[in-house]
Amino acid sequence: MTTEKTLELVRSYYDAWKGGGETYDEARLRSVLHPRLKFESPASQRDNLEDTLPGIQRFSKTVRAHRMLQLFASGDEAAAIYDCDLTGPVDTLRCAEIFRVEGDRICSIRLVFDATAYRTKT
Repeated sequence: MTTEKTLELVRSYYDAWKGGGETYDEARLRSVLHPRLKFESPASQRDNLEDTLPGIQRFSKTVRAHRMLQLFASGDEAAAIYDCDLTGPVDTLRCAEIFRVEGDRICSIRLVFDATAYRTKT
């Protein structure tokens, strides 16, 4: 995988949801994410695309603005740092994501953010 193709896939991934719920594009996500996508975040772990898509859609509905701070790639891996202005439970969320590409699709996403506001109190 070339670095350019990896960056193209990652940008397409963000373009599919960063505009908020009105611009959420499931078909585009399906075209760039592998069916056996491994997704890991502080809030959940998923082992396939079907289980991951509902979470991306829920998150997209809370996005008011998305600002990419840094995006870089080397071969079949990429990393991004960005801020999202949200409708809640926090105003702005800083995220970092690590991607791995296999073939022509993203096969792994590791998302890191401060999940304190998303944890339910017991």
